Amino acid sequence: MSSEPTPKRRGVQDPQERRPRSPRLRGGERERVRDDVAKKYDTGLSIRAVAAEHGLSFGLTHTLLHEAKVTLRSGRRRKGDQ
Repeated sequence: MSSEPTPKRRGVQDPQERRPRSPRLRGGERERVRDDVAKKYDTGLSIRAVAAEHGLSFGLTHTLLHEAKVTLRSGRRRKGDQ
């Protein structure tokens, strides 16, 4: 047997290296975050930018915007938009 460490399998994380799971958003806290996310998105930020600012996943941010009944913009930019 060699003394070299076993290479890690691709896609497998050491449990100690995992990102800590964020707490569930419920009740008043969820409403507060949902309203703040909706306001930021309405100012022109992308879903990804809003998610990063709040430390949320893209999926949760999308769900919160849906709950807030926000009309989502197209992900594509028109010619000439910067």
